[in-house]
Amino acid sequence: MEKPVTNRPVGFICEPLLHDYPDHVSACYTPAKPPEKPDPAIYSQEEQLALGLEVAWDSPDITTNHFSPWRLFEEPEVKVRNLSPDTNAINVLVNFYTSLFGIGTSRHFLSAQVVNLGPQQEALLTYPLSQEIINGDQRIGVHVIIEHPYDSNRDNNRGSQVVSGAYTSEAGRQQTIQFPVVNSTANHSQINLSVLQNDVSASVTPATHYFAPWEQITATLTMLVPSFLHGAPGADLLRYVTVVGRDPGGDLVDGLTHILRIND
Repeated sequence: MEKPVTNRPVGFICEPLLHDYPDHVSACYTPAKPPEKPDPAIYSQEEQLALGLEVAWDSPDITTNHFSPWRLFEEPEVKVRNLSPDTNAINVLVNFYTSLFGIGTSRHFLSAQVVNLGPQQEALLTYPLSQEIINGDQRIGVHVIIEHPYDSNRDNNRGSQVVSGAYTSEAGRQQTIQFPVVNSTANHSQINLSVLQNDVSASVTPATHYFAPWEQITATLTMLVPSFLHGAPGADLLRYVTVVGRDPGGDLVDGLTHILRIND
């Protein structure tokens, strides 16, 4: 028996088996057009940064908190969509993780759901939180990871909501928040913190820290709303202050966003 052909052209999707039997025919089929694939997606901070777009950790696809008073939904909402114009996304696995509010904090798996999405269809999923989380710090991180074996674009499969917020009439026009920054590896590591462009004099300290393995520090974000920015009850101005953590090579570690609602 001859050996199977191993130098087949790129694009073949099967391996022909050759036999000595004249009445046995084995063939390969190479489609003229590759099969269409679905594109299950969520707002992805990593993708936004890679495309050079503005980014925030207040995801438009993940809702976790009531604003005033700031408190958690008992069942946060997650919106997922299939961006493909012509292909169904069947059995899309949507994983839901939580973490402490901060940068680099550990993520803990909570639950997962399977959803089917038609072309350009979206679905709203809810994920009940445990009573322990609901009774704890009302600032948390939520992280969603989408899985599908035939996904055409895996850059939009990971999205996070790591957010806090306050009205200036309640918390003042000068606000300070503190949050943990964690080196979640067994190696020494450097994390650089920066605040994205803003008009509320926001700054973060420290700007750089050299971490021991598994070390955690507390960073401080300060904001000062200038006198020319004024809102009113029911007509507040929104300002999103985003802190990004990067490694020395510039790769993303994590991020968070604080929402200022200026209503005075």
